[in-house]
Amino acid sequence: EMCIRDSAFTQAYAALIDSVTYGGDDTVFHLKGGAIRFEDGRMLEASGRTEAAEECDDIFYEYSLEPLAEPPAASDERPVYCTDVLEALWGSDESEIREHGSSITFLDHKMFVNDFLIEPLAQVERDLREAARRDAEVAEWMDELDITYSFVSRKIEGSSTRSHHGWGLAVDFVPDSYDGRHVYWRWSRVFDREGWDEIPLEERWSPPRAVIDAFERQGFVWGGKWAHFDVIHFEYRPEIILYNRLISASDW
Repeated sequence: EMCIRDSAFTQAYAALIDSVTYGGDDTVFHLKGGAIRFEDGRMLEASGRTEAAEECDDIFYEYSLEPLAEPPAASDERPVYCTDVLEALWGSDESEIREHGSSITFLDHKMFVNDFLIEPLAQVERDLREAARRDAEVAEWMDELDITYSFVSRKIEGSSTRSHHGWGLAVDFVPDSYDGRHVYWRWSRVFDREGWDEIPLEERWSPPRAVIDAFERQGFVWGGKWAHFDVIHFEYRPEIILYNRLISASDW
């Protein structure tokens, strides 16, 4: 299991890793902004962060690579992720982070993203424009896209973890209308405090499957597959996609 997570991280961020040191029960990744210890998947700054091991959860999690057949099982506990890797790579304050970002146009909408997303998003756009020529649902999703945004500094709602939006590594795609369907777990919980997590998939808004597939192929996870669902949210987590692919392959 440790080898799979280690391999997933190494493959996902190979271009940003200067070197890797293996020793004992841990691995140290030397990044441009500092050294990061694997620390059983918690990914912590190599110096002075031992006490944080108890504060952070493993950054790797199970993510379905298949279309959802039923709502993901909810948990009372939400994981808390430390952001040492993101800070080492991209900085911790807005001015530092902005140095690693650019304004781009995606599906005719402008947004500011981390430069690491430029090529994956360009490939997603190529795939979507191609799919739209033969898939009316994709074409309609593109036509109805109203707002796109990425960079905004904030914490994940209901969590102490800083959102990937804070580094321009997540993108939200807001349509003209949700057609009266559920979109975000916190909004749904206002109306159904006990049963929000069991809301049937057909009552939740969703991008077309081909859209989700196009993003996943390029290393994005879709928030609609989380127990605490956020169906307009795509987050660049290539290590999560790779980790789950490797798990699936090891099961054969």
